[in-house]
Amino acid sequence: MDKTIISALSAVMALSCVAAQAEEFEDAGIPVIPANFKVEDVKKSGESADGKSLLIVRDQNEIGSLGDKVVVAGEKDPKHLAFVKTADNHNYIITNKILVQCAKDQYCIPAGLEVEQISKNIYEITVHDYDQWQSLKDELGNTEGVRSVSVSYDHGIEPDLK
Repeated sequence: MDKTIISALSAVMALSCVAAQAEEFEDAGIPVIPANFKVEDVKKSGESADGKSLLIVRDQNEIGSLGDKVVVAGEKDPKHLAFVKTADNHNYIITNKILVQCAKDQYCIPAGLEVEQISKNIYEITVHDYDQWQSLKDELGNTEGVRSVSVSYDHGIEPDLK
């Protein structure tokens, strides 16, 4: 075969592998991956006597880092909606919970949502995908009676409580 054809086929195969690993789009210029990712512990090839890593091994299917963990291509946790990659490498996961504080003595949650009352005026809404999360966050921000909307993120850092 001609070298040009072989090179072209190699490039197409490489691009198709990358596309299969993680669907990615940009939201306000920030890369967002809403599917085909999972969070794993960082793999180490060996540890010194003081427990520090001698060498961190990068996975072939690694998408990015997440605090003390790594994000790779794979089946995502149902609680994770999207992996967001930032320019300064402070990546994070958008989780499926939205907290809403309603004004005093008002119920401000739209009908048809999976909601749990946390306290007198605070509700936790569970969403199922990134698009629902984005539209609901925007809708609640413009709903009468809503005092505040707080989304939840996971930065991959587990606190060390000594």
